Amino acid sequence: MKKKLFTALVLATIAIFAVTSAYAAGNARKGKRVWKKSCRLACHDGSKAGVAALSPVSKTQAQWKAAMPKIKECSAKAGLSDKDVEDMFEYLHSHALDSDQPETCG
Repeated sequence: MKKKLFTALVLATIAIFAVTSAYAAGNARKGKRVWKKSCRLACHDGSKAGVAALSPVSKTQAQWKAAMPKIKECSAKAGLSDKDVEDMFEYLHSHALDSDQPETCG
């Protein structure tokens, strides 16, 4: 009886963790809008000297992860919330050069 209860408790814990993990990631659709409005058009379109033109395919997923501290710093200057940064990162990471769905335009 105790073994069945323990097994049920473990399975319930795993299920709860799996569901919450699925919803922990940012929203890539919102992130695309934030990226275009706050970053791409503001400074990363290639028009400013010394600021590289960026798109999701400019970096691999690992490179976007490594760039996260810089993204947070730049986003704080732009006045973006932590949720906006999370959404934007999800967009950039999900459509990176080595992702399943690289975004080559737009």
